Amino acid sequence: MLWILIEASSSFIPAYVIERFYWEDRGMSIADVVIAEIVFAWVMLIGEVPFGLLSDRWGRKPFILAGFVCEWLSFTVLLEAYSLPAFLLAMVLAGIGGAALSGALEAHVYETLRMQRIEERFEPVWRLISIGGLLTSGLAALVGSYAVRSVDLFWHYHVSWWVLLGTVLLTFFLKEASREQDGETSSLKTLLNSFSFRRVYVRILCLVLLYGATIDFVDEFWQLYLRDQTIPMVHFGFVFVLFQIMQATGASLSRFRSPVGWAMIYIVCFTGLSVASPLVSIGLLGTLYLCYGWAEPYLTTIIQEVAPPNGRATFTSLISVIERLAVLGTGTLFVFVERVFSLQMTYAALGLVSLMLLLLYSVTRMRQN
Repeated sequence: MLWILIEASSSFIPAYVIERFYWEDRGMSIADVVIAEIVFAWVMLIGEVPFGLLSDRWGRKPFILAGFVCEWLSFTVLLEAYSLPAFLLAMVLAGIGGAALSGALEAHVYETLRMQRIEERFEPVWRLISIGGLLTSGLAALVGSYAVRSVDLFWHYHVSWWVLLGTVLLTFFLKEASREQDGETSSLKTLLNSFSFRRVYVRILCLVLLYGATIDFVDEFWQLYLRDQTIPMVHFGFVFVLFQIMQATGASLSRFRSPVGWAMIYIVCFTGLSVASPLVSIGLLGTLYLCYGWAEPYLTTIIQEVAPPNGRATFTSLISVIERLAVLGTGTLFVFVERVFSLQMTYAALGLVSLMLLLLYSVTRMRQN
């Protein structure tokens, strides 16, 4: 299936296993990394809804292609980046790419299945796509970790550049899925009005933010966290593979549909990371990825099921915009706790954010829509 091939190709990025060290070697501090993440979040925030509206009007393939081209260009910049402005430019390009892709691939898959009248298979299909990407990402981590022994960190980004170029070429083979034509594309005002009046959207948002506003910081800083725990960098590839396997395992556990149960495990792991020993911390991080692996396909399916047919990408982008706003707020808290206390204590703060969102979800869940 071409979707799985594209996801697998775009996930084979050896650079991710040494990303923070590459940035650090080129002069980027933790604060600089957070600034770059905030810039990325703002670009996504500004671009997602316009790209969603255009995707609903002009089709999915052009924006999937544009998204991967921008991600490839961001790696082109990173190959020559030695200053904060250069890294910020790379994040701007990555943000544009992410905004263009936001909701487009999911909508393309859903609409293609609906055209074949098998849209009820979206969740298992999306879980397969996710698992394919995760396993390929794990393989890339093994390659990247092993390569550290014999090549410099630049090699990882050079290989990633070629892989993303291949992803761009694969995207040309996608076929545009037909979309419903029984009405006009939903306007942004219409979507905002429907969004505000349905409590089910609030519940979905709570779960999306519970994971989306926190998992980014786990992705960005697990390498520095484990280094502070005295775990050698040469083992990071195997650790990353463990995380990918855990996330893929979570994605395969579709039968265990307990959002509250998974969220509670997720929160307990965050709390434990603030006091855990090195080996225990690896297990806790792996369990975080297990929970996220289950949640991502589950939430993606729900969003596609409740989204307006003529505004599917825009609706998905609206949810993502709110997620980006939450990342900005969480990032501010993250920097404050890291500077006042330590990187280890930031995980307790992330757990607190998740707990507040779970409580809000539980309150809205008890009140029927």
